[in-house]
Amino acid sequence: MMEFDVEEVTAYLHQHIPVTRAMQFSVLPFSEGALKLSAKLTPNLNHQETAFGGSIASLGILAGWTLIHLRLRADLQKYKIVIQKSEIEFLRPIEADFTAECPVPDDRVWSLFHDSLQRKRRGRIVLESTVKVNGQIAAVIKGIFVAKLL
Repeated sequence: MMEFDVEEVTAYLHQHIPVTRAMQFSVLPFSEGALKLSAKLTPNLNHQETAFGGSIASLGILAGWTLIHLRLRADLQKYKIVIQKSEIEFLRPIEADFTAECPVPDDRVWSLFHDSLQRKRRGRIVLESTVKVNGQIAAVIKGIFVAKLL
């Protein structure tokens, strides 16, 4: 289980990724083996009165990014994390506040990523997030993330 202060991590995201403040993204407590974020609908509306696709994609990508960030910061090394590639499938419109969940990868997947990062100073990992509204999956985002030690 990952332990972190949701207010501290939310403040970190708002400071280092400023658009997260405007989009009213926030970190939720870790549960069910997943890193979870939430977003308010109103600042993320499109012309159809539903959540903007870019906001949905951003929340899903950020869930993966934040999970990696929280796991790596325990190493006390400086690093950069970027999304290299992402794919999204929109399954239903979002007409209310919404959440994204990124499950913690199994130990083997994390170890391969982490070992590569330590050996080559660069690692690559594939994570999949789901974006939900009212408990139903509205989008699935698969991302390839790259981390680099500085």
